[in-house]
Amino acid sequence: MKAIHGLFLPDIPPGGHILDAGCGVGRDALAFARAGYRVTAMDGSAAMVRLARKRTAGYPVSVHHMTFAELDWTNRFDGFWACAALLHLPPTELETALTRLAQALKPSGTGYASFKAGTGERVENCRYFFDMTEEKLQNTIRNTPLRLRLCSITTDQAGDRPSVTWLNAVFDLK
Repeated sequence: MKAIHGLFLPDIPPGGHILDAGCGVGRDALAFARAGYRVTAMDGSAAMVRLARKRTAGYPVSVHHMTFAELDWTNRFDGFWACAALLHLPPTELETALTRLAQALKPSGTGYASFKAGTGERVENCRYFFDMTEEKLQNTIRNTPLRLRLCSITTDQAGDRPSVTWLNAVFDLK
């Protein structure tokens, strides 16, 4: 994930505060903490929160059990990281989640989000997915405080799914 982190971290000040939104098991929260950042992580799954807390124990990471709809921080973070998390929201909830994430940023903050690239919408293994294109993302953020600064397509970093492509987006505030 170093190359993907490299799209985001250069805009975060040393020791800055990162919100890992939809942290899952805490993989990225731990990487950011090890790199010297202060991390607040959140996930809507209680099981994922337990795993993330265990993985990040001993590091400056606080992990909260909350959904994007419950996110109410304002002007608190230097950046938000939403890696493969927002893709589980239906389009009707995505704009609101991105607005809440933008409001959590300090005025000079930056954000990152990734989605499976494409135009599909489906349920796989009991999980909802909403794929994204750059055009769909531009339309989604039109009425949010976010501006799309960078959009790139990469192959899956896990290595065992070379046919999966990801849309990586880096945001600034308008």
